[in-house]
Amino acid sequence: MTTPHDRMRTLIREARISVHHRGNVPAIVGEIVRSASETIRQDDQLFAVVLSTALNKLIRDDLKRCAESADDAEGLRAEQMEMFPQDARATVEQIGRGEVFVPSRNAFVPLLPSHLLPQEIDEAGEYLINHGGDCIRRGGLLRRLGRIMQTHRQAA
Repeated sequence: MTTPHDRMRTLIREARISVHHRGNVPAIVGEIVRSASETIRQDDQLFAVVLSTALNKLIRDDLKRCAESADDAEGLRAEQMEMFPQDARATVEQIGRGEVFVPSRNAFVPLLPSHLLPQEIDEAGEYLINHGGDCIRRGGLLRRLGRIMQTHRQAA
């Protein structure tokens, strides 16, 4: 018997085949909703996978939005400044976030010395650097590819 995740992957593959642009997420979601929603509802395990995955994404997005919102961040920054040593306050101000994502906790954690170990602060920074570095690398490659293709188009 296949796992619920395997069954979901099969539904996704089938939906990708059915849509015009195989990488268009909204089109794939629409196709799954149109063609497989009854199947998903009738399979409790599959429904649980879909629900938990969707909630995970929605909750992460909301937590990130809250962590980045000016209202929440402003209230925490005043508290943060008082809790950090004087020589760290300028850095905390430049970070400009009330909370940071810590991968080992899989959670957004208040950027306060009482809530985070120094290793977790470093881990949060490393996570962002790796994520950002990969985006910058792929972005640079795409720009290079665009220039190469433009050169080929002009030559043709």
